Amino acid sequence: MCITAGCTSQTDVTLILDRADYLEAYASSWVVSIAKQLVYGLPVDSGKSHVAVITYGDNATVNFHLNTYRETMDMINAMSFGYMGSRSHIQVCKIYN
Repeated sequence: MCITAGCTSQTDVTLILDRADYLEAYASSWVVSIAKQLVYGLPVDSGKSHVAVITYGDNATVNFHLNTYRETMDMINAMSFGYMGSRSHIQVCKIYN
């Protein structure tokens, strides 16, 4: 990824977000918040970055494709995902102190 002025590199990013019910409300909003911060830092408006978002639980849902949004704020505003009412099919590890 290019972070210097005058860079002409292009980047395609696909975010895959776990939206299953086991995530408590604070963790769920934290995941979306981090995703929004990442998108905010990408040069989407200039066309140098394209972002797709997939959410999953029992099934995967393509929320938007790489070419759906051309403006950063439109993309960020579209990133409001509710619970999917499902289980995640990945192993979850919890560390207890």
